[in-house]
Amino acid sequence: MAEHYPIAPQIVDPIETHINYTIDGLIGLLNVRRAQLLELVRNIREDKRATEIARQQMTAQLTEAQALLQGALRENPLQSMQGRMVWEMEDKLRDLRNNVPVETQLKWKCDTRDLETSISCLGEIVQVPVAMPEYEKFQTSTVATGKIGRGPGELTGPFGVAIHEDTHQIFVANSHNNRVEIFSDTGEYLNQLGVGQMLYPWGIAIHRENVYVSCWGDSTVIQFTLTDMSLVRKIGGEGSNNGQFNCPCQLTTDLIGHVFIADINNHRISVHDTDLNHLRNITHQSMTKPFDVKVSRDRVYVLCPSNNPCMHVLTLEGDKLHSLITCGQRMDVLRPFFFCLDPLNNFVISDYRSHSIRVFSPEGNLLHTIGTEGHQQGMLYKPQGVAITPNGRLVSVSDNKNYGLQIYY
Repeated sequence: MAEHYPIAPQIVDPIETHINYTIDGLIGLLNVRRAQLLELVRNIREDKRATEIARQQMTAQLTEAQALLQGALRENPLQSMQGRMVWEMEDKLRDLRNNVPVETQLKWKCDTRDLETSISCLGEIVQVPVAMPEYEKFQTSTVATGKIGRGPGELTGPFGVAIHEDTHQIFVANSHNNRVEIFSDTGEYLNQLGVGQMLYPWGIAIHRENVYVSCWGDSTVIQFTLTDMSLVRKIGGEGSNNGQFNCPCQLTTDLIGHVFIADINNHRISVHDTDLNHLRNITHQSMTKPFDVKVSRDRVYVLCPSNNPCMHVLTLEGDKLHSLITCGQRMDVLRPFFFCLDPLNNFVISDYRSHSIRVFSPEGNLLHTIGTEGHQQGMLYKPQGVAITPNGRLVSVSDNKNYGLQIYY
């Protein structure tokens, strides 16, 4: 039988044991504190990254909000001042924020003519004045310039006209001179664009620093940049495939820079992105030979002079809502070619055959007639392109042998 010897008890020094416990505890505590410190550093770094990302997002959202506000002021019908416009814009701002809560405040101030709005967004205030055109004064207050000729600032066969929203500069498609002329909103000649780079320009549109020009001569659309006045790209060529055109006429842009091109002989509106990549076509069986197109919020307005009524209102998807404004003898207009929308979404139409500009309400009721036939200042002869400047001036180009460009204020 095996013997079991008792184990001798270990003698433990209480002082040494206390010291060992204390050191182990300190090491453990230091490890805990070290882990906490590392976690804190990680959190701080993540917070910095998150803060920077949030700052960048907020800055981008503010820029979008400012652009949206300016566009909404131009493109929304201000038919009621009892809050309708405010709510529509707040809805759109909320969509842009992707449900990120941002405090906004919209205020309206309106007198007999000028409308001013301000928005407080992310702590910054943007104020955008909108001047309403005074059509009743336009018969007597005019600036006339752009005499017929080939030299700088002279016009031969002017067609489309567009306004730069920030500078208020006027861009005119100088068709028979194969270039674009640039004037101030007081009629002073400033510069030229696209000399030797286009063939019979017809339509023109501007979005920020991009200028788009449609050319009948070779069925193309050209993009220029105002940064250095250079040609960026040229698309098209005659044909019916996507990205091709058959006599492109007027064109326009929406808030985010999509380009809508009236493609006459293809009987469609060709839609492109900012870089002129083709996106889709808008067509409808009742829409033939579209000459001009404008976009306002979720509506596309297409002018077809060969149709009666001639103004078609469609959704962005191409579903037709209704038509209005009759054309022809003893009708609303005789021969409409170009039009624009004023801040109230009234239709401002150049009537080629009656030598006048006519203003219709959104419902199609005639409100004003501007101009009479003639070649003197304030008179019109076969008016073509028409536009409204942000400060409420009416711009018209025509075959007037003395003044190709007239500015009513």
